Amino acid sequence: MTIPFCRDGFALPVTPALLTQLHQTLTNTTLDQERLTQLTFNFRSPTYSPEQGGVHPVEIRLIRGLDGWLFDYVTDFSYQGLGQDAELDKELDFNFLDGEHYLQGWGPLPTAEAQELFNMWQNSFLAYAQLGFFTVTVSGD
Repeated sequence: MTIPFCRDGFALPVTPALLTQLHQTLTNTTLDQERLTQLTFNFRSPTYSPEQGGVHPVEIRLIRGLDGWLFDYVTDFSYQGLGQDAELDKELDFNFLDGEHYLQGWGPLPTAEAQELFNMWQNSFLAYAQLGFFTVTVSGD
């Protein structure tokens, strides 16, 4: 099963490798994408913890558009705080449809900086995914 993406341009520079990763992940599910209006991919590293750190959890949401699937957001989470008070919080948030991008500690990012940061994030994420760091779940509505 492939995901027909709307190719009229993405708000950020999505690589073919990320599209392939999402295609492959969806192939491993029993979801019937013909009936869905949104897909949410959750990538989690079972060993990530506030004490030891590790590979951050990531959530990617797609929504169905008239001409194919669109990226809604890509969010990278990290633990904030220490010990038992640590909570998962958004560290990076790329909102494709509204053009707002956020980096914890910096706040909103201008488009040029968001594009550069997304490129770097994407390369790291794909390397971790290819090395098998993530347990992945996909849900849809």
